Amino acid sequence: MLYVIARKDKEGMADERARLLSKHVEYQKAFMSFIVFGGGLVKEGINESNFVYNEKGIRDVIGNLLVVDVPDRAAAEAIHFEDPYTKGGIFNEVIIEPFLKRVPIEN
Repeated sequence: MLYVIARKDKEGMADERARLLSKHVEYQKAFMSFIVFGGGLVKEGINESNFVYNEKGIRDVIGNLLVVDVPDRAAAEAIHFEDPYTKGGIFNEVIIEPFLKRVPIEN
C-alpha cells in the first residue's frame, strides 16, 4: 500500500539537518527499495540545477516528502520514527497517510 510521509522542519534547523545528513543517508539505504519517489522541500528560489546534496546544500532543504510502498501504516510510521532526522527533533509538521495515486493516469 502506498503511504505519503511529508515532513517540514522547525525554523532554524539547518545546522542540525546538516549534522545528521550522513546518518540519515545511511539509514535510508535499508528501505530505499520501498521508496516510490521522494525528495526535499527547499527554500523558495532554490535553483534545482545548481543544488548539491552535501552538508552545505542540505541547509537549503526545509523538509521532505516520501511516497513509500509498504504493507501498512505501522511500516510507514517506523520509517519516520527511526529516521535520525526525526530522532534529532528537526520536524515541526508530519503527515503520514495512505496515498491514492490518481495522476498521471496509466492506460
